[in-house]
Parts: sequence; C-alpha cells; structure tokens
Amino acid sequence: MDLDKLLKTVSSGNVEALRDLYEILRVPVYAVALSILRNPVLAEDILQETFVRVFDKADQYQQGTNPKAWVISITRNLCLDTVRKKRPEQIEVDTIKDNKSDNPLLKLMLSEALYQLEEAERQIVVMHVIVGLKHVEISEELGIPAGTVRWKYRQSLKKLAMIIGGDDIEKNTSSVSIKRRN
Repeated sequence: MDLDKLLKTVSSGNVEALRDLYEILRVPVYAVALSILRNPVLAEDILQETFVRVFDKADQYQQGTNPKAWVISITRNLCLDTVRKKRPEQIEVDTIKDNKSDNPLLKLMLSEALYQLEEAERQIVVMHVIVGLKHVEISEELGIPAGTVRWKYRQSLKKLAMIIGGDDIEKNTSSVSIKRRN
C-alpha cells in the first residue's frame, strides 16, 4: 500500500486510512520507541501518541518525501520529550516481561545485547534493520553524517556478534543474511 496516499487520506480525516497506516507502521514505531525508552509501557504510550499526532498533523506531511521516516521522526521526538520529562529510574525497567516469541531465549539474548549498545548505536540498528530506513535517512533523522551512520552500524553489528556469541558468531557472519539498505 502506498504510504503517501494513506497519509493524504488521513489528512482529510479518514480514520480507516489511519487504521491502515497503524497496521503497517505499528511494529517499527514500537521498536524505535522501545529502543529509546527501554520500557514497554512507555513505548506503548508513545505508539498510541504517535498515531494521534499523525492524525492531527497529517496535513503537514510533504507528499513525495519518505512517509515512514516522517512517522518515525514523530516517534523519536515524542520519545525524547518523554526522556526529558521523566527521571531515568522511571524509564529503565525490564523489557523482557512483555515480550512473546517462538524462541524466548533468543529474544532475551537479543534484547540484552541491544541494551548493551550505546543509545545512538541501538537507534541506528533498530532504524535500519527493523524500520528499514536507509543510512542517509537515519543520518538526516539523527543529525549525523551518513558515513558515521554506516560506520556505527557496522561497529554495532560487530559488538552484537561479540556479545551474543563471541568468536563463533564472528566466524559465521558470512552465513548470516543481513539485508543492507544503503
């Protein structure tokens, strides 16, 4: 489905289009919020607030630009506002409690590994792998050079490999398929 057209329809007040947009973008929006806030309850709140904000501001979206990046930008700004307003101890909680997976041990390992990355590294990995943004789009969103984004992304993957599996993962990374969207 064309996200540009959906946003245009949302800007006219169409709630069904908003519901469709939500179904398409809810996972990446939640992933970005969780990567920043590290709290599933706050991430859920940001997920809902993002789509309320999208509904209110859809007329401000410029057709032909990247609609996914525009929505993620709203999410990120809401998260940063939340971080500024809350004390750190209110944000930090165990995110594993609410996660469901076919392989809970793997999900636990990945979550724990992601949280060992620096915040910028974690955001870059989530925005690229889960949200599907290109490095240039992440660069614009975070306000850092695209080369730095690519470098941090590669460094983050190496760190994750070391955290999760040490040398065994490093040796086997050639067999792992990671789609790069440069």
